[in-house]
Amino acid sequence: MSEFGAVDQALEQAIDQGLTPSLALACGQADTLAYRRVLGWASLHPQPRAIEEHTLFDLASLTKVFVTTLLLMQEVEAGRLDLDAPLDRLLPAHYTPDKGALTLRQLLSHAAGLPAHVAFYRERSPVPADADIQRQEVFDAVRHTPLARPPGIETSYSDLGFILLGELLELHTGRRLDYLAEERLFAPMGLKQTFFVHLHTPLPQARLPETAFAATEYCPWRGRMVCGQVHDENAYLLGGVAGHAGLFSTLDEVQVLARLLLRCLAGRSPFLRAETAAAFTRRQNLVADSSRALGWDTPSSGTTCGSRFSARAFGHTGFTGTSVWMDPEGERFVVLLSNRVHPSRDNTRFQPLRPQLHDLAMLALQH
Repeated sequence: MSEFGAVDQALEQAIDQGLTPSLALACGQADTLAYRRVLGWASLHPQPRAIEEHTLFDLASLTKVFVTTLLLMQEVEAGRLDLDAPLDRLLPAHYTPDKGALTLRQLLSHAAGLPAHVAFYRERSPVPADADIQRQEVFDAVRHTPLARPPGIETSYSDLGFILLGELLELHTGRRLDYLAEERLFAPMGLKQTFFVHLHTPLPQARLPETAFAATEYCPWRGRMVCGQVHDENAYLLGGVAGHAGLFSTLDEVQVLARLLLRCLAGRSPFLRAETAAAFTRRQNLVADSSRALGWDTPSSGTTCGSRFSARAFGHTGFTGTSVWMDPEGERFVVLLSNRVHPSRDNTRFQPLRPQLHDLAMLALQH
């Protein structure tokens, strides 16, 4: 059995036991891909469809780090945005009084006092009379949602903060987030299968049949199985393009992003300076015992990355069953993609699999 034999066995067993319809795992070092495997089913309902090598996955909250955080890293490095400037200085008269003093640093580290989640979609139609008006109404609703607690008191993981950050980037640059990500991030990296799928005016490369995507969940609000459109309902209200969710990609292209960040940290890439990458991926300690960096998370007790990443590691997870973890020590990475929410998010049997697979992959990489 090769070093990755245990990884193969765990992946196959997870599919056989129905822990998730599909799994795609890649791991290696910044300059080397050591292992790659894709297996399972892109869809089980309404009819079975096998996963393919380049199936697109809904990355869910990996959008927060691979779009919103990366764009903010660029803006901060270029001196166009200040992590510690109050929002009122960045966009005067745009925010409600309780949010004007918030900073990008607080929002990125989930210490701004925002509620964890608000189901804005429950009051709105999935088929609006005017999608652009509805998008603006949702941004307005987020800005007017009261804080749940004073800023800096505790860490509460919040989609709302990243919705605000996505809107700020759009207003700051004058570009919709999917265009901005393509122009500033994915085109320069040579990535052709990493994009948002805007519901009405998608980028040319995002105009693909459902068979190119892994299905996610049957959505009662939309009245259909979701495939090829964002799973997150609030992101759907925002036209499929939001700072917290909406990005799609393949296993191969996500691991390109992971390897790029490791090279940036080591000072071997012109994409971002090493000090910028280090500043965003280290713990902020704005709140005692918080594991949060800027956008990114770091290892802590019970974290999804398992027990074999060093204290310098950073990563993130997505609700649909996606994750990426990178460790500057040894420049190792593990990317795990799945559609564990298909056909229902009630599947929680997937959760213990994440740390198990990360531990097995890291053990194989360290041999």
